[in-house]
Amino acid sequence: MIAYYAITTIITFINFICILRCFEGKKINYYFTIISLLMTISSAGYLAVALSTSLSEAILANKVLYVGGCFILMVFFFAVCTIFNYEIKNWIRVILYIYSFVVYGMVLTIGYSDFYYKSTSLGKFYDATVIVHEYGIGHIFFDVIMYGYMIVQILILINSYKKKHTISRKNLGAVLMLSAINSFLFIVVGSISADFEISPLMYVFDGFILLYLNKRIMMYNIDDCVVSSLENQEVYGYIIFDNKKNYMGCNDIAKKIVPKLSECKIDYPVETIEGLQMLTLWIDNFVKNDANGFDYKTYDKHYQSNIRRLWHNKKACGYIVELEEDTDRWNYMNLLADYNEELENKVKEKTEHITNIQAKVLVGMADMVENRDDNTGGHIKRTSDVIRILIETIQNNNLLSLDEQFCKDVIKAAPMHDLGKIGIGDKILRKPGRLTDEEFEIMKTHAANSAILVNNILGGVEEEHFVKVAINLARHHHEKWNGMGYPDGLKGDAIPLEARIMAIADVYDALVSKRCYKEAMSFEKAYEVMLESMGSHFDPKLKDVFLLSRESLEAYYSSI
Repeated sequence: MIAYYAITTIITFINFICILRCFEGKKINYYFTIISLLMTISSAGYLAVALSTSLSEAILANKVLYVGGCFILMVFFFAVCTIFNYEIKNWIRVILYIYSFVVYGMVLTIGYSDFYYKSTSLGKFYDATVIVHEYGIGHIFFDVIMYGYMIVQILILINSYKKKHTISRKNLGAVLMLSAINSFLFIVVGSISADFEISPLMYVFDGFILLYLNKRIMMYNIDDCVVSSLENQEVYGYIIFDNKKNYMGCNDIAKKIVPKLSECKIDYPVETIEGLQMLTLWIDNFVKNDANGFDYKTYDKHYQSNIRRLWHNKKACGYIVELEEDTDRWNYMNLLADYNEELENKVKEKTEHITNIQAKVLVGMADMVENRDDNTGGHIKRTSDVIRILIETIQNNNLLSLDEQFCKDVIKAAPMHDLGKIGIGDKILRKPGRLTDEEFEIMKTHAANSAILVNNILGGVEEEHFVKVAINLARHHHEKWNGMGYPDGLKGDAIPLEARIMAIADVYDALVSKRCYKEAMSFEKAYEVMLESMGSHFDPKLKDVFLLSRESLEAYYSSI
């Protein structure tokens, strides 16, 4: 019998090594590895009991073999739930862990109390030592583990069979075979002799089936397949950062693409290394603007970077930067650009001509609106000039990092911000005095109507980026930083930047210009009002823009 225990222990250990070699950090492999380890420990415990020469040695070895009995079925239950897509609540897992440890604590009382074993003595079964024992009341708790998990797993298998269109029949059959073999060996063979331990033989069969399941189930686990595919491919570079944008590591492909990554220290920011600042800029842009698809060029190769969030237990824990070679597409686009350059130049000339006509039409419409409004004479022209002053201040002082096209679009769109007033009746629009609450509500509709008119006139004709700027500027120039504006009550950065700039021009002109219902406010008083409104009405980030523009604004209004 000693040979029996020795052989089963060796085979179980070999199965454990085979499972361990397949372990790649995948969830199901993790369960199988733990099960195989527990079976190896238990088999070694059975062998140690068989080789014992004293009762104390046998009891100690018996406590070792019980490691498997107390924990294998629990871990296998978790594995089965994962295989067949059953979610186990964390609090249930904690209860099962605690119960198994409590039962194992009872096992540890053997030799010290009669709670788990009432009595123990040494016996012989052929050449192997056995413990002759009488179970105590504590063994009932172990029976709950044995039969409880067995019943629950049978219920899971039955329910999984009913859902067989979503479950692999081969995986279901393998688990069913494992349960059937264990039940047969435990009930039938175990009843033949009380001294013959069938568990080591069960562990051998279980180990073979686990090896089979390990190979089969990985093919059906999409998450694990995707991870393995990404790990083995040699096309994409991956760079990992934590939530604080500290460097956490990268794959070899990423180091080939960006050699400077070899100088990075784990858990330190990459900003300190020359040539890697663009990585944090990409992440900042991704966080603030939801931007992606950044370009990166090295020598004769071109790459496109994409940033995604990393998640752990449904919590965002960092960022992953993916670098994909994009050289072929980039070369094709450059070649196509060369072929089309001459055609583009011709189209550009025609487009500029059409654009100039459109601009004159729009400015003419704006003038027509203003000619109907007795209260705001010259407002369109003045606010357009103020916008130009503010944009020039931004560009000359390198504020806000605005691109040239955006600045041009804002200046070009400024005259259109009040087009919607064309739909306001003369009774309200030309009223010589303050409006009533009801009249003001009607007047407020001009913002949304302005955006509709701009879209109807420019949509499908002008460049999409300009149309977007013009619509945003027209619709949202009365929004306030604190969310108390109209028409949509937008707040903070949700207000498009072009509208936030227009708001400053619009209000400043209203303050320093004479209206039929008020005198022009002094520059000093208007300056104080504007500064007080930074952070409530206006974007506080535009404060420096206004301060640096003050001299130019006052000079402009003094000259008209």
